[in-house]
This record gives sequence, structure tokens and C-alpha cells, in this order.
Amino acid sequence: MKINPQHSRYSYTDSEKNTSFGSAKDINLKYIYKNRLHLLPDRMKNLITQIVGGNIECSASLRDLHLSVYKRFLDCKTLDEARNVFPEFREVLDLSNVVQRDSANLRKIKEKMPVSEFSLFMLKERWGRLKTLNEIAGDLGLKDRSALSWFADKARIPDLGKNYQALLKASDEELNAQIASKTKAYNRLHYDSVVRRNRDLSRQNRALNSFISKEAWRRLPEVRDALSEVASRTRGEERFGVFWQLNPEYARMYGEMKHQIAEEIKQSKK
Repeated sequence: MKINPQHSRYSYTDSEKNTSFGSAKDINLKYIYKNRLHLLPDRMKNLITQIVGGNIECSASLRDLHLSVYKRFLDCKTLDEARNVFPEFREVLDLSNVVQRDSANLRKIKEKMPVSEFSLFMLKERWGRLKTLNEIAGDLGLKDRSALSWFADKARIPDLGKNYQALLKASDEELNAQIASKTKAYNRLHYDSVVRRNRDLSRQNRALNSFISKEAWRRLPEVRDALSEVASRTRGEERFGVFWQLNPEYARMYGEMKHQIAEEIKQSKK
């Protein structure tokens, strides 16, 4: 199972920036399966697909499921054992093999544990317990997560990724309430900038939707020709409704093409 680039070792520097999925949404497994599946690590992606795709009743949150899956890290005694249990982490390195030069931060880590145990410790704390980078840095006596991130990068330890981390928080009722409270407070303090941002996003979305619609028409000449024929016999706005009603298969093709184009745009931005 390959590591999802979303959760690569290079994501530590911005992994805890806030990404909101909207506190009003019910971030349950069905919503995640339909709208956010691509943000999940492969192991979680497969599990959610099995649950929702198989119509299995499950009231657990994404965060609960993550903790139940990755708690197996907590039972691992060695890094080799952890890599065997989770093959997607096979590229994780023993820090003692890649960092030999002494430093103040390395000495801080040595006060807590042998350097050879650092990588397994990080997998347990970050993935198995979902501790924040700042919390882990504090536990190790490091100044902040930036100091911790340098060692995590050297050891090739994949991080959660800021979008997946935001989903985990939003899926938890208590954490989501905290996010909602912080969001409302921010919006009150920065009302004008929030309004401007929402207007800008609205204009961008209208332009993007227009482009997607036009591109879908361009790629579906058979649908375009069929609509032209119906339009020649029907006047006014109702011609579109008549066309989709008479040709439900074209409506399906048009909708699928717009979705495909939207996904292409999304992938191109990664």
C-alpha cells in the first residue's frame, strides 16, 4: 500500500494550519465517503468504502475509527514491527541512522529516550494517539513543532496532512463545536474581510462553474447536437427542461462529464 502524497513526510510545516469544512455540516461517514474520500490515507479510505459501500451500520466518527485502526501502533515494541503491521510506513527510518550530528534539540530528545526509539514514538503519538505536533514537541522538551518537524522529516515519518487532520477534528462532535465557536468568534472580529472573501469565492465559483459547463458541452457533441434539434422546435427557457426530460441518458452523461472535469481541475491543483 503506497503512501498517499497528501500524507507525505513533507507536510509537517503546514500540517496544523486550520482548514474548515463548515461547522454546520454533519461530517459523518456517508458525507466523507461522498465528498472527502480522496483526503484520507489509503487504509482509512478502504475502511470507509467497506462500511458505507457495504451499507454497514456504523455510528462511529472518522476520528474514532482512525484511533481504533492506528492504536495497533501502541502495541508495537520496535520500528520493524510497526513497519510490518503497517506496510505503508515501510519508508520510515530509524532516526539514529540518519542524524548523527549533535545539537541542542537532539540532546533534548536523548533526555527522554534513545534516539533509535524516536521514530516509533512519533508513530505512536501522532498516528496512534492523534497528538498535535506542539503537544509532542512539549513532551520532548522542544521549543515548538518546527524543531520537531526537522527530525520527523529526516526520519521520513508521514504526517496526517492538514486536510485530513481538519476532517478528523470536524467529525468529532466536541472538537467540531470548538471549531464552530472559534470560527464564529473570528467572523465577528473580521466581519468585513469575511464578507469580501465570501464575495470573491462566490465570483470564482460562478466563473468555475461556467467553465465546467462549457467544457462539458464541448466534450459532448452528441448531446449538444441533440439539444440543438429540440431547441429548434421549442421556445424559451422550457426547452432545457423538455430536453432533459426526453433524454435522461444525456442528462446523466452531462452530469458525469461535469463531475469528471471538476475532478481533473482538483487533481491539477494538488
